Parts: sequence; C-alpha cells; structure tokens
Amino acid sequence: MPKVSVVVPVYNGARTIGLAVDALLAQTVKDLEVLVVDDGSTDGTAAAVRSRPVKYLRQENAGPAKARNLGWRSSSGEIVFFTDSDCVPEPRWVEKLLALFSDPSVSAAGGSYGIRNPESLVAQCIHYDIQYRHARLGAEVSYLGSFSLAVRRSALEEAGGFDESFRIACGEDSDLSFRLRKAGHRFRFEKDCLVYHHFPTGAVHFVRQQFWRGYWIMKLLAKNGSTGAPGYSNFLDALQPPLFAAALTCLAASPFVPELRLPALALNLAAFLVNSPSVLFGVRASGSPRLFCSAVLFYFRGFAWVLGLAWGAGFLLKDGRK
Repeated sequence: MPKVSVVVPVYNGARTIGLAVDALLAQTVKDLEVLVVDDGSTDGTAAAVRSRPVKYLRQENAGPAKARNLGWRSSSGEIVFFTDSDCVPEPRWVEKLLALFSDPSVSAAGGSYGIRNPESLVAQCIHYDIQYRHARLGAEVSYLGSFSLAVRRSALEEAGGFDESFRIACGEDSDLSFRLRKAGHRFRFEKDCLVYHHFPTGAVHFVRQQFWRGYWIMKLLAKNGSTGAPGYSNFLDALQPPLFAAALTCLAASPFVPELRLPALALNLAAFLVNSPSVLFGVRASGSPRLFCSAVLFYFRGFAWVLGLAWGAGFLLKDGRK
C-alpha cells in the first residue's frame, strides 16, 4: 500500500478542528501521516491540534492554498489527501478513495459531502443543492473539490501545487483541477465516499460567501479562460449571471423608467424559478417541504454572484493589459 499523508488547513477553527482530526485518527487505513497547517489562527486552534498525535505546522495568515502547499511539501506521502477543518470524514474515507488509485492512470480522486449540522435549515438548503449537483456526476469527472481530495504526489509536483494567489477557500481547487486536466491527468469520483461538513447556518453569511465566490470565479476565468469545473455546472448555472444581472438592472431602473416595470417583474420571476430543479430535488431528498424556502436563499445568492462577478471584473481588465 502506498504511503498516505493527509493535509488539513485551518484558520480559527478551534470549534471543529478536533472533530476533523479525531475522524482522521479513526480511519480504517492506519499509520496515516496527518498534518494540520495553522494559517495564523488567533483562537484556540493550536491547543486543540497539539493535544493530538498529529504534525502541527503554522504560517502567517496567507490563505488555504498556501497552507495546503506547506502541508503537502512537508509530508512524505506518495498520495496526499486533503480535507477541511470543518469536515468530519467517515471512517472509510481514505480507504474508499485509495482504492480508486489501483488504476495507475488515475492521478486524483474525490468524494461527496454529508451534512454535519442537519438541524439548521440553511445548512440543509446548501447541502441538498450540492447533492443535486453531485448526483449528476459519473465515476470520471473533470473537477474535484479540496474538501475531499486525494492526489498523487507526482501530479502535485508537476502542477506546482495550489495557486497561492487565491487567498480564500474559493477557486483554488478548480484552478488545480484545470491545470491537472490540461496536463492529461484523470480524475475519479466516488459519490458514496463522504466527509460530513459543517455548512453555514446563517443566510446572510451564506449570501456574503457567494459574493466572494463570484469575485474569485473572475480570477479563474481571467487566468484559465474557464471556470475549471465543466460537468459540475449545467446550462441553468450558466444562464444565471446574465439573468440576474438583467433582473437587477431592470429592477433598479424601473422606478425611473415605467416601461421596465413589467420586464423587471418577469425577469425577477424567472430568476426566482431558475433554481427549481435543485429546490425540488432538495424537497424530495429531504422529505421536508421546508426545503422550498431554499428558492428564496438561492434567489438572493444569484444577485450576490452577479455583484461578485462585477467586482471581480478587474481580473479580466488586468489580464487584458498584460
């Protein structure tokens, strides 16, 4: 069996990092090298990690991409696993993903999410939206998220690891996937391999998070000419930015241009309904009609995406001046 290392970046994660590390220490695959990289935390993260038999590394706050790079470059594994400090991997997480590397042509593998905090309605809405996307994926994919990721060390070395200019947990895994795929590497996906995630529980926090997602997507687009995740998104996802942009523009202008009131109403109704497939999936999968409220959450998410994309347009302008 190849030597396995697991890297967990963390920033002010004292509340959840102990659960994550304990789950790694309880894996069915033993003798794992576990490295926790503290990205300049100011809470009790260090104490929580140092009380457990894992390798603790620390850097000045620079983001998860740099933390992951420090981790895998300090590790000795032939295959390097990555997960997040707010994720709790199931006991067979390493075992299930490791099995996918029996095919020597596979360079990276990943799994799906479970939900750690199902008591939160907002968390459930987010969880089932991701499950809707993951349910469409096959065994071979073009994108893997760093919350549940295993990569051959040789592939990481060839790619140069994560791009450290991505300063938050958004876009850096898509960028790595894009570069690995461009170099000819194959990815496998196992939807029954789960890490249980603490999803956001506040609607405002989630919408703000989606604003920054839109912002960093523009960096991906400027750098690679692609968002780096074909197959994960579909036509309705591609439709949303122009739809929400038009809806927002007409809504803002309609008090001054009465002729735009009806188009504004129609566009906003379309924007509200565009996520219906995901909403209906969540209601059916959860068995709870409460999940219909995700339509409202995703409606505001769409506007946050548009504003983030607009704010991040400077990446394209900067790229055009080079």
